[in-house]
Amino acid sequence: MFQQLNLVPSLTAAENVALPRELDGVRRAAARDEALQALTEVGLADAADRFPAELSGGQQQRIAIARALVGPRRLVLADEPTGALDSVTGEDVMRLLRARIDAGACGVLVTHDARYAAWADRTVFLRDGRLVDTTGDAGGPELLLAREVAR
Repeated sequence: MFQQLNLVPSLTAAENVALPRELDGVRRAAARDEALQALTEVGLADAADRFPAELSGGQQQRIAIARALVGPRRLVLADEPTGALDSVTGEDVMRLLRARIDAGACGVLVTHDARYAAWADRTVFLRDGRLVDTTGDAGGPELLLAREVAR
């Protein structure tokens, strides 16, 4: 999920969500079915045939979330996925992300909101681009950094 959303303005919501699945080689009809399911999960099934410019910023963000979660994704990268959302919708989005992680995907969430960071199994704190602390099973900043350098 991009912080700037990167929706294709000339594609409908369903087409935007189906796009990554079509790029995966999934047939258009099957990709649309998956897209409609993903839009239902984010509460936007009724917006499937609308274009991004016809939707609010929060609706556009939920379309981008549906696009990121459509299909069998094993890695989810989310940069401030709840930024333009009200607190109830943000919680719903976090539940979707958590469900995907609990189902076996790996997720990386960037957030400035401590209540959303609390959903994580491991938290890494950065200040001015530097690692300053971790929580969870990372083993502390020095061990985490040593693991990354060893790779």
